Amino acid sequence: MEVKQGFPRKIGYGKVVLTVGFYDGIHRGHQKIIKEVVQEAKRRGMRSCLVTFRPHPSEFFRGRVLSLLTTWEEKKEILKGLGLDLVLVLRFTTHLASLSPEAFLGKLLRSLELDELIVGENFVFGHERQGNIQWLQENQNRFRFRLRIVPLLKVQGEKLSSSLVRQWIERGEIEKATQGLGRYPTIIGKVIGGKKRGRLLGYPTANLEPDPKKLLPPSGVYAGRVNLKGRFYKGMINVGAKPTFEDSSFGVEVHILKFGGHIYGHTIKIELASRIRSVAEFTSPRELSRRLEADRMRTEKIFDGTKPSRESHHV
Repeated sequence: MEVKQGFPRKIGYGKVVLTVGFYDGIHRGHQKIIKEVVQEAKRRGMRSCLVTFRPHPSEFFRGRVLSLLTTWEEKKEILKGLGLDLVLVLRFTTHLASLSPEAFLGKLLRSLELDELIVGENFVFGHERQGNIQWLQENQNRFRFRLRIVPLLKVQGEKLSSSLVRQWIERGEIEKATQGLGRYPTIIGKVIGGKKRGRLLGYPTANLEPDPKKLLPPSGVYAGRVNLKGRFYKGMINVGAKPTFEDSSFGVEVHILKFGGHIYGHTIKIELASRIRSVAEFTSPRELSRRLEADRMRTEKIFDGTKPSRESHHV
């Protein structure tokens, strides 16, 4: 997969099948569109292309950082796995935001020989979102491209969107987010030094430094698995503070089951499977150790396919 920045001069790709969007999370609805782009391009001997943006348009308009389902590095990895030939990354600026639908499409057509555009039914683009499906239908002959509209998917009775998946993760509803994404939600970060309290309890942890733009779930203890150089290990993940030790700093740490290697300085990927409980303050390290053992057993059962009913445990 080739990645290019901005609107390049006409590239010698020949005709392309294209989709356009930020595609945060690359959820199942996004995947459906992208797979149609790739399949149609292969069927007709063309190239598959996706045009995306950095930063997220919401950051530009609202003036604040938006927590993302996928960082740029994660997004590139997923898009490559879907088989795209080319990704064009456009810097979202005042100029780009001011382009009319005609002007934006004109710039695209000066870079790409567009044969077919495939987008979701809620697709909008151009200044003040003036370009929509109706506009594309009315102008496709004028700009000489074919148009295909992909219906939105429904999950849990709701139309699937990046915003919906964000809501699920923000509420700790990991199973719903997994269903929407078609994969486990992830946290990727470099392993940094910690205070080694977990080691004293018999549960050594790796402290992560995730991307500051990454959307994290609410404070709590989660069952998941850790990807270490392509090998998966079960893990217990703590997101948030550590009230038992009067540590109010927000962090992410993971105890990797049946693993004794040294991974400081390594970048690891955590996949979240289920929220086990809320973060709680215990009266002693011994009481915390007993709770961690219960968390370990629960994590084992979740991945053995015998997940027990959710228990309520409040701070």
